[in-house]
Amino acid sequence: MPIETWFPLAIYYEDLPDAPKYQQSLVEAVLQLEQDGAERRNYPEMAWTGDLHGVEQIHTNPCFSWIVEQVEHHTSIYLQQLGVDLTKVDLYIQRAWPIVSRTEQEVGSHCHNTAHISAVYYIKIPTLDPYDPGRLVFFNDARVNEVSPGLGSENTDIIAEDNYFNQLQTDYVPVEGRLLLFPAKQRHAVTMNETEDLRVSLSFDIVLTATVSASGAYEFLTPPPSQWQRFKTGR
Repeated sequence: MPIETWFPLAIYYEDLPDAPKYQQSLVEAVLQLEQDGAERRNYPEMAWTGDLHGVEQIHTNPCFSWIVEQVEHHTSIYLQQLGVDLTKVDLYIQRAWPIVSRTEQEVGSHCHNTAHISAVYYIKIPTLDPYDPGRLVFFNDARVNEVSPGLGSENTDIIAEDNYFNQLQTDYVPVEGRLLLFPAKQRHAVTMNETEDLRVSLSFDIVLTATVSASGAYEFLTPPPSQWQRFKTGR
């Protein structure tokens, strides 16, 4: 008997044809920012992430203008695929930062609650090493097919077979030169870089607001920042 699958999670990707042309300059820019950033937090097992070290506005840095253009272009395509009317929303890059993962470093489970869309661009991925460079893991927190709470717990033996309908996570193998877009609320992590080479990527947080002309949407979408007013007192 057939089973239909509804409510899919939409993960967008594009392999950027000009990626090799910009790879070296992007790697150099990222490593320079890492060197110039705030003192490294004392977590040697964690990858260096710019947002935790004062480097989270690379979208304003001319060194990253090419990839910023790509993010803007493909975010529009992604939203159109999701059925969004782009004439009624404004899009902003809220934050953007580099990530450098060395041997045995990873990024823990998290989501980007202050944004709406997350983007990741893979500048450099170790490919010659036979070991895993670190995979992007998406977690199935909704568990829409878990008909009884705890049914899929790893502490039980109730699930006889792991399959598409009961999977708790999926691992996404990174591809050098690939841009990936997904809902920012989706919990994710990056597994350990098991190679002896650098894994370098960029992350972007993107925000949607209603346009000035879409006043009827203000109940549901954030109004345009041009209509906000900062408190004059209480600081």
